[in-house]
Amino acid sequence: MNETITFDIGLSIVGDPVLDFFLDDVPMPGPVFEHKCTWGAHILKIVHSGKTNRTSDQFVQIDSVIIDGVNIQDILYTDSINTPEYPEPWATQQREQGIELEQQVIGQCELAFNCVWCLPFTSPFYEFVMDHVR
Repeated sequence: MNETITFDIGLSIVGDPVLDFFLDDVPMPGPVFEHKCTWGAHILKIVHSGKTNRTSDQFVQIDSVIIDGVNIQDILYTDSINTPEYPEPWATQQREQGIELEQQVIGQCELAFNCVWCLPFTSPFYEFVMDHVR
């Protein structure tokens, strides 16, 4: 079985980052789209890229994720996973000072570094939401 789900991702953007949106590794047209999902596990993914040591500040804040009219902001803080790509030589300098850089950051909706942000969810979507409010 399947259901058509509407996604509306609210973003605040500084600079000119490159953002790509995926659902189950299939490219989506942007932060607002519809997709037919089979029942089961899925991953909503945002890839932030294009930031270098030479580019001006680039920052992306995920302000909201609304799926089928339901704002799941609170779920983002517990279920989303951000995998940053720390810039060099900064990352090496941090490690040399004994600072451990997180490989995956749970609930981080501020995309300051190039990164892959993921939100796993299941369909039927209403069951996913109900599981989080129980």
